[in-house]
Parts: sequence; structure tokens; C-alpha cells
Amino acid sequence: MIVDEDDPALQNFSLSSFHFSPLATMQTTAQILRAAAAPMTPPATPEEAVAGLHPHVAAWPWRFEVYHPGLREVLPAVQAFCSAVIRREQPRRWVSLLGPSGVGKTHVLKQALACLQSAAARGHWKIPTTTGHRGPQVAHLIPAVDLEDFRAARDYAKYDVIYIEDIGSGAALDKGAGAVTRNRIAELLQLRSGKWTLLDANLYRREIEQQIDGRIASRLKRDGSWMCEVPQEVPDFWDRKGGEA
Repeated sequence: MIVDEDDPALQNFSLSSFHFSPLATMQTTAQILRAAAAPMTPPATPEEAVAGLHPHVAAWPWRFEVYHPGLREVLPAVQAFCSAVIRREQPRRWVSLLGPSGVGKTHVLKQALACLQSAAARGHWKIPTTTGHRGPQVAHLIPAVDLEDFRAARDYAKYDVIYIEDIGSGAALDKGAGAVTRNRIAELLQLRSGKWTLLDANLYRREIEQQIDGRIASRLKRDGSWMCEVPQEVPDFWDRKGGEA
């Protein structure tokens, strides 16, 4: 049984939501991402942005240049998510990276998960219980593998934080298996409403609405969740490097 992790004494915070949409202009990646930022006024300086983060998140050695340096523009969204999780801020939200393959979305979210796991290991992130505290339950899921069992969605729905890698993966499977995977992804995401969740997809929000579930697409931006749509103009890392790591 999972004990409710909410502390009723906590205030209800509303952090900024980051929503990036692909544009058909010849802007740079950074300009495209900045142009679609949330309406909340950003910190005047990088120092002010870092000052609002949990110290563990601010000190974490983030590396965004490994795949595409333009992904550094999503750093505020990912850092804000991690800080909110560690501080147990309300409401609990999602962070999603959507867009072309090969640009480093998975790489970025794996770093976020590692940051959170490190915070838990160092005692910065604990889950209150009726008798004290417990360690957080965290999982990294690959849908085609980890959702094979029909009970898996309900099991993972109870975790404190999960990262679902490539929620559009069912589209690459044969018709029968793909339909099952998509249905279980939709079920899991329905159950994760109001729970800390990281996800990525080689789809945009409109495609998620059409191919998976319109209700899921709506939740990507609900309650201040962070949704980043990487523009098509961002090149595939492997194309850029000629296949070299």
C-alpha cells in the first residue's frame, strides 16, 4: 500500500509552464524555443534562475551538449520539475519532451531521473508516511517491455515518479502488439494524472491526441505541467555526427 505523500501544510505553488511548438521559419533553435516560452516573466539573469532551484538541482552536473546544444534551452523546464518534486510542491505535474528522434530527449530525461535518485540517496527527497518517512519509488519504463503484463499499468501508477520512454513506441510494433501497447500507455497515463511523471515521444502533441488519446494530450499542459516540443529544425545527432558517438 502506498501512503499518501502529500503534506497538507505545504502551500500550493504554481510554477511556469514551458510549451515549445515547431515553427516554419528560419529562426535558430534557441529563438524558436524562447519565442514559445510561458507567459510568466523569466528571471532577469541565470543567477536568479538558479537561485530559485533546490540546491541539489542547481549543483547537478547537467550535460545537454552531448546530443544537441540547442536542448540546453529546455534546461529551465527540467530543473524546475526536479526542484518541485524534491520539495513536494503542489500540484504534482508532468514534464514531457516531444519531437524528432535523435536529438537527445531521452538523454535529457535520464539526467533528470538520475538527479532525483541522487537527491533521494542523499536524503534531500523523502516521502512522508504516518510513521515517519520512506524512500521514493522511482521507475524508468520502456512501454513495449515493461507494460507487457496487463497489471503493470496499475502497479506503476502507484510509484512516486516514473519516466516513460517514448510513449509513441506502440506505433512501431505490429498491428496487434502496437494496439495493446498504446492502450496500456493510455491507461497508465490516465492513472498518472496528478502524479509526478516524465515522458518523451517522437510525436508532437497533436499526433498524441490523434494516435494515443486526446485526454492524454490535454494533460501534457495541465496544472502548470512543462511541455517542450522540439522543432523539426533541430537535426538528428547521428546525421550531424555522421553516425559517430
